[in-house]
Amino acid sequence: MSLPTIAALHPDRPDELAAGAAALRDGRLADAVAAYDRALERLSADGQPEQRGAALLARGLAYQLLGDTSRATADVLSALNVWALVRPDWASSAMSDLAEALSAAGNSAADSYWQAALRLAERSGDVALQAAVAGEWGRHAARAGDAVTAVALLEKAAELGRRAGDDAIVAKALVNLARVELDAGRGGHAMRNIGEALARDQRGELRAATAGLLIDVAAGAFHAGDTAHAELCLEQALSLSGNDRQILERTLAALGGLARTRNDYAAAARYGEELLDSARRGGDLTVAAEALHDLGRVAMAAGLQDDAAQRLTESVVIARSLGLDSLAASGSRALAEVAIQRGALLRALGYAEQAVILSIGQDDLEACAATLLLVSAEAGRAGLEDVARPANDGAAEIYRLLERDDLARLLSGGSPLPAEAAEVRTDRLHAGLEAARSVVNPSGPADRL
Repeated sequence: MSLPTIAALHPDRPDELAAGAAALRDGRLADAVAAYDRALERLSADGQPEQRGAALLARGLAYQLLGDTSRATADVLSALNVWALVRPDWASSAMSDLAEALSAAGNSAADSYWQAALRLAERSGDVALQAAVAGEWGRHAARAGDAVTAVALLEKAAELGRRAGDDAIVAKALVNLARVELDAGRGGHAMRNIGEALARDQRGELRAATAGLLIDVAAGAFHAGDTAHAELCLEQALSLSGNDRQILERTLAALGGLARTRNDYAAAARYGEELLDSARRGGDLTVAAEALHDLGRVAMAAGLQDDAAQRLTESVVIARSLGLDSLAASGSRALAEVAIQRGALLRALGYAEQAVILSIGQDDLEACAATLLLVSAEAGRAGLEDVARPANDGAAEIYRLLERDDLARLLSGGSPLPAEAAEVRTDRLHAGLEAARSVVNPSGPADRL
């Protein structure tokens, strides 16, 4: 989750100064020098000392980053001379601009510029400016992973913002502070700051950022076993999501998962349908495939086999078209379970084998082995040895691949099949795979697995 910007109070500047600052932030140093050259050509040598000083200092920084020390020194000295009588608030704003550019580029000199900007803001007596500079410095410190500095600066920004009566600055500082505290495992502190931020965010500018924080708080509460608090946070996040589709979909997915854990299939299906509708309206096939997968699982748990098969099949088709092999493998395993429930054990074997082909990691393969063993057990009970045996042998092969030789030996039994039986097993296996292909990808060629 990105941290919201706390903008410093920058006075109006010519376009060339803005272009130079943007070039510095992007690391386009030659473009920055050219922009500041143009700015200095247009600015009067006798007037506009604030803007001339800013252009000279920024061009000196660009030269320094380019390794041209002599030009850098000359520009910095010129800037200091021009700024001798400049208002501290203007100088602070310009320095914070340069500090932000350096922070974005990961330059270690950034803190020196932030410190200078904050001291100039303090000299100006402008409390709101001090709050803005401290908040912006704290935001960049958080991004750089310096949590101690970030907390100190963001707390300072919030306190100064309260003194200045600027709710927007306070709210942004508190949201950024809550992110740092949440990352440090201090969920209680984070929630208190989120609450105050929401109360002060009168224009609603921080709704999406706050909702993202609440989703993360909910995740922490869920893992700690406090599902009631998790649900409360998620419902609040849902109310704040507004038009932010990413936040809305993250919240719906989390609420659906929470509903599944308490076996509330009606609620899980409702959230899943809302998520699917949002993904389709946004044209996001990945989220659509994930939503369909979850809806299929919910339908399975509710005993709605036809609905489960339809949802899972559509999910697998989309996942395979996008190269989402792990998702397609999970969907194929679920389709195998549906086929078992329907008594279609040969088809179940086909789906289970397809899942093995699509699996890309150890967790997937272990799940595939479990599915194959389930197929084998059900086929064994039904007296279908030609299905039970290849499913059992497939699980044993996976365990050998995973170096679980104890399980592989247990399943293999140490006695190879006769050649004739092996041929029958192969024929049956291919028939099962073809059956799976005909449902999962009915219009595609058989060799696209």
